[in-house]
Amino acid sequence: MKKILLLLALVMLLNACTDETNNTTEQSQEIAAKEIQMFTIPGAEIINQQFSFSVNDSDSAFQNKNEIINAVNEAIKCTLNPQNQNCNELNIPKFILMEDESLQRPTQMEYKIVKMKPLSGGFLHIYTQSQCNNNWFGLCRGNIIYVMQNKDNAWYVSDIFALADTK
Repeated sequence: MKKILLLLALVMLLNACTDETNNTTEQSQEIAAKEIQMFTIPGAEIINQQFSFSVNDSDSAFQNKNEIINAVNEAIKCTLNPQNQNCNELNIPKFILMEDESLQRPTQMEYKIVKMKPLSGGFLHIYTQSQCNNNWFGLCRGNIIYVMQNKDNAWYVSDIFALADTK
């Protein structure tokens, strides 16, 4: 009788753990989907738009109606001129502000958004085709991805990386 009660208790315990795990997984997936929907992500209107900048441009040249484009543009502005007074106050990757003569910092950049991919946790990948007049870590020519994060209902660039050309 004791063995049967022990076996029954064990089965009930396993069943309770399995249900909790399934519920937790379902809840996590629902939360991730809600996080993505909670933020306004621009649609096709910004795909294939071309943006060009020079180190000599005024701050107004970097402004756009779309806050995601503005965040990318701010990162580019600080890439071109890290001494800009606003760069230390912005939420941008700190390597953008590095000072070294060997960095080959560009003085002109242009990009075109080719794809956007929302991710859980309030992240968004902005895939671009980019060109610049220097090398700068290899992060301004070719397939460049800007990792966007939404924090306190504001978008900012949290990282930048390049994809290898598959040609």
